[in-house]
Amino acid sequence: MRKNYKKILSFATSTAAFVSMTFASIFAFPEQKAQAAAALYQPPAAFETTASPETSSKSGNRYEFEYANCYEQNGQNRIENSTFPGYSGSGYLYLESGWGEVSFSVATSGNYRITIVTNADSYKENFLYLDENSAGTLRTSGNKWEAFTQTVYLTAGEHKYGVSADWGYTALDYVVVEPEKISSTSGMYVRNGRLYDADGKEFLMRGINVAHAWYPNETQTSINAIADRGANCVRVVLADGTQWTKTQRAEVENIISWCEARNLICILEVHDHTGFDDVGRLNNAVNYWLEIKDLINAHKKYVILNIANEWLGTWNNAHSWTSAYQSALRTLRDAGIENVIMIDTSGYGQETSTCISNSQQVVSADSTGNTMISIHMYSVAGKDAATVKNSIDSMLATGVCFCIGEFGNWQNGADVDETTIMQQCTEKGVGYIAWSWNGNSGIDLSLDIAKDWQGSSLTEWGDYVFYADGIGIRDTSRPAY
Repeated sequence: MRKNYKKILSFATSTAAFVSMTFASIFAFPEQKAQAAAALYQPPAAFETTASPETSSKSGNRYEFEYANCYEQNGQNRIENSTFPGYSGSGYLYLESGWGEVSFSVATSGNYRITIVTNADSYKENFLYLDENSAGTLRTSGNKWEAFTQTVYLTAGEHKYGVSADWGYTALDYVVVEPEKISSTSGMYVRNGRLYDADGKEFLMRGINVAHAWYPNETQTSINAIADRGANCVRVVLADGTQWTKTQRAEVENIISWCEARNLICILEVHDHTGFDDVGRLNNAVNYWLEIKDLINAHKKYVILNIANEWLGTWNNAHSWTSAYQSALRTLRDAGIENVIMIDTSGYGQETSTCISNSQQVVSADSTGNTMISIHMYSVAGKDAATVKNSIDSMLATGVCFCIGEFGNWQNGADVDETTIMQQCTEKGVGYIAWSWNGNSGIDLSLDIAKDWQGSSLTEWGDYVFYADGIGIRDTSRPAY
């Protein structure tokens, strides 16, 4: 949300392993049936290999398909080395139909990164499987060797990983299995689609948005009042100077200290770029964080970095959202920022289709894996029960960590189904942060949660957020530490 601003929305409207996803359809694997999962898709990158002789199916943690010789013998599938140069080992498995797989073992249970390298003469889609379960969709763009990587949980022992043909006609070179590199930081982190505090406990956001950039003199009072009511986090509006007066380092330091004193997780966001499509504006926000990276790193136990509020207002522009945030993530991580990072989806935070389809690609750009997505649910994404349920279930199916970073009970003259939002978040273990404590005006006035900064009394909306039976903050909030 934005003070005195009416949002204009364009309505384009484990047998031995647990893979971080839920299943969406049914398809056949060799000697098995399993549900096909929503794809854990990472954008394929050109992957160059050098042909070299091998004497077994395994070299280190690399498993060559041509030596495994484990594929459906249907007269069409074959080991070859003529069509696609630049392969590893002595050749590759050319899969026209049926299935092909490699076997491997791991000594200890834990999270592993599995990478499969493939090629094809044109774009192809086929099914991946891990043991008896779906492992998503393998997309091969064609005419180059490409690596597709996903993170899975494996128990100690034997496993198999392979491809079941959908379109077929795909060259399978090899599979690499390696332990996931876990960040050694002492801050909050994301694993398997969930947010954890620095002590390793899952953290479920139950919080309130605070409008610091517009009312800086009221922030400490607001934070204390919100903590008194039982919230476990606040999301705080900052400004990088592009549109509003820049929030100075000393202010940020105070905000963090006030939150830590009340044991509140502090989500900091830059609000200047709400609804703008210019990548340069997103980069302004990135640069703001780089200026204070030592400060927020020092408080990564409490601070989550929400790059920019609702950047990219237009709908049906998923490519821009994906590529811009991939770049932003790489810049922030390359600069050494260690905090959990939060990214708002497009369409003023309400275009859920973009994050459902592309969030895996975005979060895969984070070398630490500590990125989550934020959806804002108002009169579009939160308009009715069916829409809310579908969006939350679909996001859960991606395996990506996410929260409802803003929501209200009304917006732009239209109703919002706040009850279903809070119910679904409670039932499905999703965080929510309501908009906003105080200071709204004009058309957004009804979104005030408190009638004054001290929170001496709440509005009807605020009373519901905090005290709705079984789903409000009072009944569902648990502190991080």
